[in-house]
Amino acid sequence: MSIIGLKKANCKNCYKCVKVCPVKSIKVENEQAQIIDNSCILCGRCLAECPQNAKTLQSDLEKVKGFLKAGETVIVSLAPSYPGSFEFEKPEQMATAFQKLGFSGVSETSEGAAYVTAEYARLVRENTMKNIITTCCPSVNRLVEIYYPELVDQMAPVVSPMIAHARLLKQSIGKNIRVVFVGPCISKKDESADMRHDTDVDAVLTFDDMASWFQQEGICVADCKAGKFLNASSKIVRMYPITNGILETLRACGDTGNYHLMSVDGIGECRDLFEAMKQGQIDHCFIEINACKGGCVNGPAKAKDSTARFHSAIKVERYARSDADCYPATPEKLPLSKKFFDRSPHETIPDESVIRSILAKIGKETPEQELNCGACGYASCREKAIAVYQNRAELTMCMPYMKERAESLSNYVLSETPNITIIVDSDMNIIEFNAAAEACFKISRREALEKALYELIDVSDFQFVFESKQSITNKKVHYREYNITTEQSIIYIEKENIAMGIFRDITKEEKELENRYHLRVETMEMAQKVIDKQMVAAQQIASLLGETTAETKVTLTKLKNMIVFDGDE
Repeated sequence: MSIIGLKKANCKNCYKCVKVCPVKSIKVENEQAQIIDNSCILCGRCLAECPQNAKTLQSDLEKVKGFLKAGETVIVSLAPSYPGSFEFEKPEQMATAFQKLGFSGVSETSEGAAYVTAEYARLVRENTMKNIITTCCPSVNRLVEIYYPELVDQMAPVVSPMIAHARLLKQSIGKNIRVVFVGPCISKKDESADMRHDTDVDAVLTFDDMASWFQQEGICVADCKAGKFLNASSKIVRMYPITNGILETLRACGDTGNYHLMSVDGIGECRDLFEAMKQGQIDHCFIEINACKGGCVNGPAKAKDSTARFHSAIKVERYARSDADCYPATPEKLPLSKKFFDRSPHETIPDESVIRSILAKIGKETPEQELNCGACGYASCREKAIAVYQNRAELTMCMPYMKERAESLSNYVLSETPNITIIVDSDMNIIEFNAAAEACFKISRREALEKALYELIDVSDFQFVFESKQSITNKKVHYREYNITTEQSIIYIEKENIAMGIFRDITKEEKELENRYHLRVETMEMAQKVIDKQMVAAQQIASLLGETTAETKVTLTKLKNMIVFDGDE
């Protein structure tokens, strides 16, 4: 199951998710944007930035409720960034809030962070790695393994605080307990399912999940009595969720070694750093790295009503610094090592001829025609062409091309249709005037666009349409000044508050009808004269024979009607 899903009905094909995705791990197919799971780094940008709420997040909430309903021992591993998402006077009020939901206990993930930091310190002291990239952030880990596999050997071979803490809890309390991690990060969901440690964390809930759950159950953290956390963790490692948190922890404990300490956050900065590392520009550095700008405190799944970014960071830092002490020694037999590997998809890059052929399909025959506008979500037309080749994008994603094509088709239809087409605004100003209209009214389009419609024809029907907002269809109107008769429909377009008049010239048809009418009249008159003559003769004969002329008259009249009205039914 995908961690980030799609509500197809909500997706409006705006490409916002493609634009904000730092690794372009989104496939647009049949005008629907879907996450490519094997290349997604789960940074959550698409989830946060989608204006249509078309992205969904997999939730373990019902799974956790099932654990509690079954009476299992369920322990919360609480990420240290929680002061930035929940309001309380004392942190221990969080322990009470969770216990009200049925959890057996709450322990701070910072306890696991302490042991992870001890491992980082050990690596610094050993001084054997070219560079040390921290591996607490699963989004960064995925970024390296998928997109920069040549840097895998520079990743600290250490599990994250979440995994370390879960192992510690199951080692100290019991292997059959359930550990539920609660934090602001959605990539933790993927990390918990990683086959390298998929038995350690049983479920992952976000701060947003918890805020909703507390609200549903009528639990206000600020109103809860202070309870007790299961662990008495060192405070200094609670600095992990903010920028420089790991570095400050190392400095506080005097474990900086000979490495240059540096901190990088934000996917863009991370990628810039990794490119520099690929080129050999970075050497002997210990790098604290986070996918989220400002650190985990700004994770994509923090509570929606949480405090602002900088205030959150201040709250976390103040809490972390209170009664700070150093991290403890790592318990024996607590496995903290992790091996990272190349997970890159190795997608084929098309050659130049293929790229140019794809670009030609969207009207970009030469490099000068490549706008590189970014409307499709890709930085350049070439990037988009490569994505098309890799079946991640569609040709129709090119907005300028589709706009030009639509305008071209529209102009072609207007110019080629035999019907007179005139579009006016509510002030009767002409805003479109096609070739058929030019021929009829003997005025150029350019001249017409400078005029009001009432300067050319009677506008009473158009005024009715604007006032009533009701269209008129198939009304016969004769324009004496132009010697034409039209069958016209005037359509009101409410969205734009304009009216489009479509006039079908039926002058020739009306002339033919008139000629047929006159012919019938003449025929009728001739027939009547024949009847009259025949009736005189018939009457004379009948008087001699003593017979009636009624039958003869009826027969002749039927004959006349057949001649005059033939084809009218």
